[in-house]
Amino acid sequence: MLRALAVAALTILLPLAHPGTARSQGEAGGFVGETKCANPTCHGAGLPTTEAEKQNWKPWKSARTQWLNRNIDRHSRAYATLESEGGKAIARYMGIDGTTSEKCTVCHAPAAKLAPNSGHRKIDGVSCEHCHGPAQEWIQAHIERDWKSKKAGYYARGFYDNANFRLRAERCAGCHTDIDHEIVAGGHPPLQFEMVAYAQIMKHWDDQEDRPAGSFSVDPTLWAVGQVVGLKHVLDMVAFRAGDANYQAIGKFSHFESKNCYQCHHKLVSDALRQARGHFLMVEQILAVRDAARRGTLASQWNDLLAAAQSSADATQRQAQAMKGSLDGLEGALLASPLDQAETKRLLKGITASGDKLRAIDRFAWSRPERSNVLSISDIRDPWWYTTGGPEQAVLAVGALCDPAYGAACRGITGERRKLIDAVDRFSYSPDQFVRSLNAINGALK
Repeated sequence: MLRALAVAALTILLPLAHPGTARSQGEAGGFVGETKCANPTCHGAGLPTTEAEKQNWKPWKSARTQWLNRNIDRHSRAYATLESEGGKAIARYMGIDGTTSEKCTVCHAPAAKLAPNSGHRKIDGVSCEHCHGPAQEWIQAHIERDWKSKKAGYYARGFYDNANFRLRAERCAGCHTDIDHEIVAGGHPPLQFEMVAYAQIMKHWDDQEDRPAGSFSVDPTLWAVGQVVGLKHVLDMVAFRAGDANYQAIGKFSHFESKNCYQCHHKLVSDALRQARGHFLMVEQILAVRDAARRGTLASQWNDLLAAAQSSADATQRQAQAMKGSLDGLEGALLASPLDQAETKRLLKGITASGDKLRAIDRFAWSRPERSNVLSISDIRDPWWYTTGGPEQAVLAVGALCDPAYGAACRGITGERRKLIDAVDRFSYSPDQFVRSLNAINGALK
C-alpha cells in the first residue's frame, strides 16, 4: 500500500510515456492491435475478486484488463493526457498541437507500423506492443504451448525480451528519463525514473514465477539495474545538451524570436544534472555494497562533471561521456550476481543513513523579466522546473527495498514512511522532516 502511496505522491513526476526503443520503431513486423490480446483465455481475463480466485492466479492472464483500467495502468491514457486541459496548456505555450506534434506523441502516442487489418489506433496511447514489440511476426507462436521454449527465436522478429532486466530498463528509460527541455519550460513535470515502485501500479507479471520456490526477491536487483540505466540515460542527456546548445536556442522556436529566451535564466545542462543527481546518489550506494573502489572513481567523476558544467560545454560533454563509460558492465555484473538479502539490507541501511547528504537539492534562483515568456503558469513562484532528485529516489528506494530486505519489520515503519512521502514534495519540500523520517526508518530497521 505504501509503495503505491509513494508513487501516487510523486506521480506528478511520472510522464505517461512509452518505453525506450519505440522512439524509432525499426523492429520486424507491424502492430496488430491490443484487441488481439483480449481473449479471456489469453490476457483479457477479469481480475480475481475472491480468495479462491486468487489462489494460483497468474497476473499475466489479466494483463490487457489491467491496461484498459486507467486507474491501474496509465499507459492506456497516455494519448488522452494530450487532450486534457493540462496537456493543451503545455502545447499552447509551445505553439503546437500536442496530439499531432512528434514532440509529444513520441512518448504519449508513439508511431507504429501497422500489420494488415491491424486494430491499433493512435488513441490507444502506449499499448501492449510498445513494450513487448510489434506482434505481427510472433503472435501466432505466442499462443502455442511451447512458447517459452522458443520465444528467444523471435527476438529478431519483433518480440522484446522484457525478462532481461537491463533490456526492460532500457525500454522504459527511453521516455521516463529524457524529455525536451522546452516541454518542461512549458509546464511538463520534470522526471525521476525508478523501475520497481512505479511498476507496482500496473504490474501484470511475476518476476519470481520461473525461479525456485523460496528464492530471494529479484526486486532489489531490478531496482539497482534501473538506477544504473537511468544514470546512463541522463548522462547522455547532459552530453547532448552540452553539445547542442548551452541555452535555449534563439530563433529556434517562434515564441523566442524576441530573444527573451532565457525563461529560466540558466543552462539547460543544469536541469539534467539536477535529475542525474538522484540516480548518481543511488548508484553510489550500490557501489558501496559491491565495489568501494569503483564508488570512489564515480564520485570523483561526478565532481569533475559538476566543475566542467560551470566552465565549458565541451568539457561537460567529455566528462558526461566518460562517466557513462565508467558504468559499463555494471548492469551485467548485477545480473550475473544478483543482490542477496544481506546486501539489500546493507544497501537500504546505507541509503537511510545518508539523510544529510541526500537532503540537498539545487533549486534555481529565478527572476522574472519585465517582458516574460511565461504566459500560462498560474504562479511564477511555483518551482515547476526542478525535481528533488536524491530525496525522491530515497523514498522510492525504501518502497522497493524494504520488504525484500526486512519483510514484516517494514510494517513497523508505516508512520515514518508516510511522513517521508509527505516531506518530499517539489512545491513544499521539507528537508528537515525528510532527514528526521529517514533517520527514524534507519533506526527501526535492525
